[in-house]
Amino acid sequence: MDEIPRRSPRCTTVIRAAAIIACIIPLYAVAQPVVPGFERFPNETHAAQITAGVVLISELNCIACHAANKNHRFESRPAPILFTTHNSSSAGWLKHWLNDPNDLKPGTIMPDLLHGLDQKDKAHAVNALCHYLVSLTPPLENLEVLIGDLNKGKKLYQTIGCAQCHSPDAKDNGKDFPLGELQYKYKQAQLIQFLLNPLHTRPAGRMPRVPMTKEEAGHITAFLLSRAPLRKDAILPKSPAALKLREEGKVLYKKLRCANCHIARDSNVLPNFSKPLAELDLGQGCLSPKPPKVSPHFHLSAKQKKAITAALNAKPATLTIKERAHRRMRQLNCIACHMRDGLGKTDPVRDQFFTTTGNDLGDEGRLPPLLTGVGAKLTESALYKVLRGEDAIRPYMATRMPDFGEAHAKFLVRNLSAADVRTNVKPTPREGDENKVGRNQYGRDLMSVKGLNCIACHQLGGHKSLGIQTVDLAHSPKRLRPEWFRDYLINPAAFRPGTRMPSFWPGGRAVSPILSRNTERQIDSLWVYLNELEQTRLPEGLEKKGSFELKPDKRPIVFRTFLEVAGTHAIAIGFPAGIHLAFDSENVGWSLMWRRKFLDAESTWDDRFTPMTKPLGTDVRSFPSGPTIAAALKDNKPWPKSGLDFRGYRLAKDGTPTMLYRHGKTDIADTLVPMGKELYRRMEFDPGEGMLWVRLAMANMFESSEAGVWSSANNLTIIAPRAHVRTIGDQCELILPVKLNVNTRTQMEVKYSW
Repeated sequence: MDEIPRRSPRCTTVIRAAAIIACIIPLYAVAQPVVPGFERFPNETHAAQITAGVVLISELNCIACHAANKNHRFESRPAPILFTTHNSSSAGWLKHWLNDPNDLKPGTIMPDLLHGLDQKDKAHAVNALCHYLVSLTPPLENLEVLIGDLNKGKKLYQTIGCAQCHSPDAKDNGKDFPLGELQYKYKQAQLIQFLLNPLHTRPAGRMPRVPMTKEEAGHITAFLLSRAPLRKDAILPKSPAALKLREEGKVLYKKLRCANCHIARDSNVLPNFSKPLAELDLGQGCLSPKPPKVSPHFHLSAKQKKAITAALNAKPATLTIKERAHRRMRQLNCIACHMRDGLGKTDPVRDQFFTTTGNDLGDEGRLPPLLTGVGAKLTESALYKVLRGEDAIRPYMATRMPDFGEAHAKFLVRNLSAADVRTNVKPTPREGDENKVGRNQYGRDLMSVKGLNCIACHQLGGHKSLGIQTVDLAHSPKRLRPEWFRDYLINPAAFRPGTRMPSFWPGGRAVSPILSRNTERQIDSLWVYLNELEQTRLPEGLEKKGSFELKPDKRPIVFRTFLEVAGTHAIAIGFPAGIHLAFDSENVGWSLMWRRKFLDAESTWDDRFTPMTKPLGTDVRSFPSGPTIAAALKDNKPWPKSGLDFRGYRLAKDGTPTMLYRHGKTDIADTLVPMGKELYRRMEFDPGEGMLWVRLAMANMFESSEAGVWSSANNLTIIAPRAHVRTIGDQCELILPVKLNVNTRTQMEVKYSW
């Protein structure tokens, strides 16, 4: 047997090095474009390949250069806006990026546009493009620099949602959305500004705005920039040669079709289109094994090319509403956090990064909610707010719902609502069926410890529950559709498998004897109670005796009650500013105004037939009793006692109510709101003909020290330039004429102070 020759130490070292290099080379191979809407979905079948190809064609923005026919299914993806006042790119980063985008950002969807040039020509082209692009860069704003804590930043990065789209360790791996070498592109202040509003420069919404404070953005920035040392920036020379390079760069910018995708400040370069999709040879160009130098090089994988080819060869087909919604959700990577029936699944490797501060809530306290049927669950306004990252109702959940921007929010609201609509829903009866619907008092009883004990788990109007602190039920009427609320309570597990929420109506049968075990009336009573929570008392178990004073804090309180002067149909309105009002909905007119404290609700809540309550505050002033509007007035004839039809009220976003009523065929909107120490009144009259009169105040006498300013003996001052005094017996009425306009709405403004 021959003796095996011994290797020298040097030879052994070389072999080991070669083995290590052989292992490392695949990691440094050029990564294919990372598109989660492609990567996270199966594409083995031909139909799945077509769907995946459509996503790729849209995400790579192919139709920005290749026009599609009228019946195509492809979308255009807005590319990043190149430069803004708080997102300027350095010359050094631009040179490196243009030379090899994949080197700076493995997995980027930005193609290599200069791959066909030799080293010398490529260096010249990069230099020319860099000079032109830097000329488009505006001066940077003076941004605040915050020194963050990288350890806090790492925790935030992994828990608020960043690690669901990007690599959990923030190192590009060719599989997750790449971050790139941020320390080369951004200064600290720039990256903070970008994190606070990425939609400013990336309108496509693939990098959405995650709600965070400046301090939190500073921490995440410290973590992201700690991954590698900062690099020195390149300085471009200023010379006649540089001006020539700038012009060359502008020509290249158009030739390479940069303007087809990107918007840039002060750039007047127009798009430069290539062959339409229908005329392409699918074995050539971008899809060829080695793209020619005139074509962009996306570094597409064989699997991606196969999917794109399948999509381009497929016959155009109209997408269903559900398919449109799901395609957009694939593009936005919604399934990174959520699950929806038939739309992929979340990544189990990242499950550990869904955390919660409500440790007793289990998975329901840490995992983002299921999106199956979400269009039938949430009202359109609530769904829009959710998609804009607003109105978070699960503060114990670390992962934050991001803001995908106006366009995506409107698209998904429209399509999810239409896709999930249920045609067999039986609405709860309302008008004319008073004996078939719920009542506030029964809803309170059901909510209490002696009823179904909902408050054992759920918070209510900011009040902590008696046990675990799960979703505040006060949000329900503003977010949920009432029919979904009803069906969910009957069978929660059907809507959220694994939930700990029990059913108190198993099989549709009530377990509580309240309302003779009538399931629909019980559930509707809970709904009515939650709708009227601001003007009713807390359930037994949460209520503290003696705590009946209503205190407007952040929003006005609108409270129906029995109130002295305002009567048995009073609508009291308490404002955080400390000025309060009452409206008599029976006689249809404003009744009282007062300052400081609002109301004590004990008599209203305990017994609606006790003596009428009084305002808690001081400086009470009265409006004239009776309707606020009259038509033709006759001399020496008293103000009419009727003539108005009350139509309810509407609430503004800040909670301010506007009273709605009608005189004949004329609809009137009447709003009184504090402005400083005064009350500002605005009335709007629908188009019509003729004259109406508004009675503003009554007194024994009105004095006027200047035109349009009237005062009475009780120190009430009214500013109403066109008003005049009408005397009836020993009383004076301050009245204001309103001439209706046939074509437009008529407006009237008045101020009260006292």
